[in-house]
Amino acid sequence: MRSKRRKQTGSPRLEEKRSALEAKAAEKGVQIHYDLLEAAGLKLKGGICWVNGGYHIFVDRRKPLTEQIDFIEDHLNRPLPEGPAAVGEAVPEAQDETA
Repeated sequence: MRSKRRKQTGSPRLEEKRSALEAKAAEKGVQIHYDLLEAAGLKLKGGICWVNGGYHIFVDRRKPLTEQIDFIEDHLNRPLPEGPAAVGEAVPEAQDETA
């Protein structure tokens, strides 16, 4: 019989801090996602990006709670980039008017 893997929980103080950061992000209009950031065997870093008209922070859920908190704090304390062009979305090139 397989045993169920128990979800590790952090201290209540750290959980409260993370909840406060999630509320701060919501006030700024930023959504936070906790995912396994892995693709094709590569472990990816989290970050902030512009998706469907809003900012999203992606956090690796395998990280310890303290690292998740530091990561979220770091991204929320920075000024948000100015729209999609600043985050890396493709911007149409200017047309050359000399042609």
